[in-house]
Amino acid sequence: MSYTELTVWTRGIIMDKEGRDIVNSVAASGRKEGKHAQAMENYVDNPDRTNAPTRKYCRLSDSEIENALTYENEHPNIVVLVEGTMVKGWDYMRGMPPGGTLVINTHYSPDYMLRFVPGPERLAQLVCVDAAKIADHKWLYYRLGELGLDRLSTEGAAERSKSVAPGIAAPLIAAVVKSTGIVKRETIEPMITNQAAFRAGWEHAQVMALAASLR
Repeated sequence: MSYTELTVWTRGIIMDKEGRDIVNSVAASGRKEGKHAQAMENYVDNPDRTNAPTRKYCRLSDSEIENALTYENEHPNIVVLVEGTMVKGWDYMRGMPPGGTLVINTHYSPDYMLRFVPGPERLAQLVCVDAAKIADHKWLYYRLGELGLDRLSTEGAAERSKSVAPGIAAPLIAAVVKSTGIVKRETIEPMITNQAAFRAGWEHAQVMALAASLR
């Protein structure tokens, strides 16, 4: 049986939509391909705290998902960091089995970012993509405080945009699909609003293989 857990770490309120677009589009693509799929939020992290790390989850399986009522991903095979500074100082990969994939939104190379990863021996690959630059989201680095005043993206409220992946989520989705094959490109790409950013993310994602972690 093929079963995959995807956990996306994002920033409460100001980047909730970006994380939500990733898990929802992957789950929807999985269903189109005949898989069993779930996408869900995590209120354990209290996502209504501005800028606080919070998780979004996706699960895909070839058969019925046995842990469908378990509220958190306990063993994520794929972890995404929507904002690059989250790479330091804590174990966002906790529970990951050997052979996992970490995807980071950063302009740095995988070689550079690897030094900050906790327990890198768990990884089969480290993927870096400059999603902020690709999507031209200068606010990610310069206007986080200003975005914190925007309550429209808080959990349960209206989104800033109803389109799917109009910004940095698009290249991050491309990097996840390219590096893991969790779903097919031809299934998920038509769902993405920012097609140019998706294609650029696919082209420019840097995938670093870490074969030693599989021994």
